[in-house]
Order: sequence, then structure tokens, then C-alpha cells
Amino acid sequence: MFRILFLVLFLPFRLLYQFYLRLSLVFQSGREVYELEFPAVFEDSYKSYWVKKLQGKEETVTRLELLILLKLIQKNGKIKTLDISLPPLEWTLSEFYEVRNQLIAIKESGKKLRIFAKEGGVGTLLLLTAATEVFLAPESEFMVLLPSAEPMFFGKFLKTWGIEVQAFASGPYKSFAESFTRGEFSKEAKKNLETLVLDLRKVILSALTNGKKSLEPIFYRPMLSADELLSAGVIHGIKTETEFFSEDRKVFSGNYPSLHYKIKEFHILPKRKAEVVVIPLEGGISGGDFLHKHRENGKIEAFSLIPNLKALAEDKKIKAVILEISSPGGSAFYSEQIHQEILELKKTKIVTAYFKDTVASGGYYLGSAVDHITASPVCITGSIGAVSIRANLQKLYKKVQLNKEAVGFYPFRDIHSEFQPLSKQSVQYLESQIKKIEGLFYRRVAEGRKIPLENLPKIGMGRVYLPTVENRIVDSLGGLLDAIHEVKERLGGKPITLTEELPAYNLRNKIPILGGLIAELKTLESLNEISLLSPVRLAWKNRK
Repeated sequence: MFRILFLVLFLPFRLLYQFYLRLSLVFQSGREVYELEFPAVFEDSYKSYWVKKLQGKEETVTRLELLILLKLIQKNGKIKTLDISLPPLEWTLSEFYEVRNQLIAIKESGKKLRIFAKEGGVGTLLLLTAATEVFLAPESEFMVLLPSAEPMFFGKFLKTWGIEVQAFASGPYKSFAESFTRGEFSKEAKKNLETLVLDLRKVILSALTNGKKSLEPIFYRPMLSADELLSAGVIHGIKTETEFFSEDRKVFSGNYPSLHYKIKEFHILPKRKAEVVVIPLEGGISGGDFLHKHRENGKIEAFSLIPNLKALAEDKKIKAVILEISSPGGSAFYSEQIHQEILELKKTKIVTAYFKDTVASGGYYLGSAVDHITASPVCITGSIGAVSIRANLQKLYKKVQLNKEAVGFYPFRDIHSEFQPLSKQSVQYLESQIKKIEGLFYRRVAEGRKIPLENLPKIGMGRVYLPTVENRIVDSLGGLLDAIHEVKERLGGKPITLTEELPAYNLRNKIPILGGLIAELKTLESLNEISLLSPVRLAWKNRK
């Protein structure tokens, strides 16, 4: 009742605003080209107005904002041509791949897609090969490094210094510790890594060549010039930037897709929209600081994340949560704690996950708790198992004339010492603990992914691989927009409002001299912002 009354009272203002928007579009009639420069980096943390001013840097956008802008362009029938300028891009492989797929969707919608670039790497080439027309500057150079690996092994080196590292792993493919215990890979670990690298290279080459195997040899070269790419037929011409972005083009204003969308979606009585929260989880998994419970970029900390998840569960406006995960793993103990909190969140919300770059070990532990997993085709996942390492420095200490004596030691106390060798009893205890953690991990995956427990060793034991639907390691392949679409379908296709719950920008880490002063400036953390670029709300709500 109050909602309807409120809408009626403010209807004249809304109509006036709608008239203003339509008038703005009138001045852009007859135009056909939309021009866009991709951001060199994506915004990955919440920054208040004052922090941005203090930084003095050019404002950028989140990946989700760019993806939704590209989606708006795809659906806009007035835009006939999209001209894109590519600066040096510092994106991850999955980000390149995801944006590339959106560019292909734009091209397949019937629009002309033109891209200009001067430099880059494999990621930039992935974007270029998705375009209708590609033009490079005469001096252009691209560094090409396809998926490969050259791990370093410190085992023999450490032993020469008297450092002995003992590893306790749950399977022959859990190879993390091998770098510290061996001089080369074990047979099983090397084969697993080799398969992963070759599979990933196959996916990348297929995208770069658009399925033309005859083009593959050119991408084995370490450097590619504009002339070489033109001779191979990868690009369509060489131009200067001024020639590509000629002034005779009829270009729309920068906010045109957003204006067009607002007009198209206007309703006298707007429909209620379900709020869907995208919460990025990136970095190693740990407990964090119990007294500092603010989420920070590049860390997945239980003490800050769990209160965040509890607050999401209590917020009645939120109908679904998408966990965007990119983590190589970390603490098994805190992975289990977060896993349990995700299960609690599922009792009141739809909870799904998007696997981004690397979602392995503890990262997969978290993902196995959700309802549905959408994964990037180039995401490295798996590593289901456990590993622990312990260093014995006794020989190193004696080389430098240091000695330690055990006083009052008791059974298993040697485990906490970096000097005393492990007893047989302690070795058996650590091995049993690894088996215990592995068993719990297997049960969590079996329960969450509906995989028979006896099948887990076939995909577990530390193996890493690209995600596949066939073995139920994930439910679908795609990008973040696909994950959002899947949630929308679960909500019955109803209109949704997207919110990105970004971690706080930690100014103390950037300017240490400010120390505790910044910690007291609560106003820097409490401000909220609305993005004008797209219908995505950027927020950091300091949920507790």
C-alpha cells in the first residue's frame, strides 16, 4: 500500500525524468557507431569518493559492469557498429575468455565489430580474433606465450643447506609439496600437469584460430608484428589510431546504451525486483584476524567472510547469492567452517557459484556447498585432497653451530619442533590426519555434487584439470553472465537487481604511514555508490 502511494506521489517526477531521457536520445538520432575503450584493469574493491580523490587515478569499472554494458550493446538495435580500442590489458585469462565470448555474441547479433590495438599478449589476441574487422598500428607487437609450465624444484638445494622437508599428501597427484621435497616431478604428478597444460593450450589455440588448424604455427612464435599477423590473415589491415577512429563516423554518446535501456525498461508502476548479490571470493583461504572483520581484496578469511554470509542470510530483500570464486585453496579447517556457513545460507537463499581462474583444493571445497556451479572453460580446478609439509632444520642449525635440547617433551610434541626429528608415532599420526581431512573433503564433495563416494578417487587424489560437466565436477560452462542467467531462471525469470559486494579497499596497505588514522575514518567505509554505467549496484555494506 505504502509502495503504491509513494509511486503515485513521485509519478510526475518520474515522468519528467523519462521525458528528459527521451529528449537526450532525440539528439542522437541518425547515429550508428558506438565507441568503447576497454579498461586496462578492472576495479576489484570498494572505494569511497574520498579514497578515489586521494588516489588521483582515473576511475575504472568492474568486470561485471563491462559485461553488462556489452550485453546492452548486443541487444540495442540502433547500434550498428561497435568500435573498440584496446590499451595494454592486465586481465586474467578467464576475463579475456569471458569478454571474448560476449564480443562474439555481439558479432552474431548482426553488428559490425571493429577492434584497434597496438600491443598485448595472448589475451589481447583472443579479443582481436573475435572481431569482424581488426586493425593494428604499424609499430604493433604482441608477445605470445601459450600455456606451458616450468616448475622449480628446491628439494636437493634445501638438502645441501641441511633443510629436510617432509610431506604428507592424500594422493599421488597432490604435487604442491614436491617442489620442496624432490629434484623433479613424480611420474603421476608430471603426467597430470602435462595433460592439464595440453588441454588448456588446445582450448586457447582453438579460440585464437577460430578452429583453423593451419593458423596454429604462427602462434608458436614468441613475438608477432602487425605485418606478420596481416600476412597470415589474422588481421584485416594496418592503420594509425587517427585513421581508425576517423571523425566522419556518427558516434553515439558514451552513456547511450544505459539511456536506451532505462527508457525501454520504464514502467508507470515498476515491478518489484529480486536482489541478487555477486560476492567475489579471491585468494588463499585462512582464518584472518578475529579483531579485524572487514573483507579485504585478495584474501578469503573466515573471520570476515562468515559474518558477511550471515548478514546476507538475514537480509530479506536478497533472494540469491552468487559466489565468484578464484582460489588455489588454503586451510582445510577454515574451508570447512566457510563450507558450513554456505550450507546455512542455502536454507534461506538460492546460492550458486561461478568458478573464475583457479578454483582448486580449498577453493573447490567452498564451491561444493552451492546449488549450481558455472565454470569458465579455462578455469583450473580439482586438486581434491589434502597436503601438509614440515621442515626439519636440525642439520642447518648444526652447520652454523646452533643447537637445541628437548626438555619435557611428550608424545607428539616433536611435531611442533623444527629441530627434533619426527618419531614413528608422530609420522603415523600426521598421515592419519591427512587421511581424515581427505575423507571429510570427499564426503563434502559427494554430498554437494551428488557423486557416489566410491567415485571420488577417480576425480580426486589431488588431480587438477579443466572443468567438465560429464564428471559432475561442475554443472555448466560459461561466464558470470551465464551464472546470473541461471539464477534468474531459478527465480522464475522475474526482473532482478544486481549488487556487487566488493571487499573494502585497504588504504592502510597502500599508505602505511597513515596507520591507525585511516582505521578510524569510518565515513570512508560507510558511503555507498551507484554506478552510472550499467544497471549494476556497487556496494560495500560492512555486513556484520
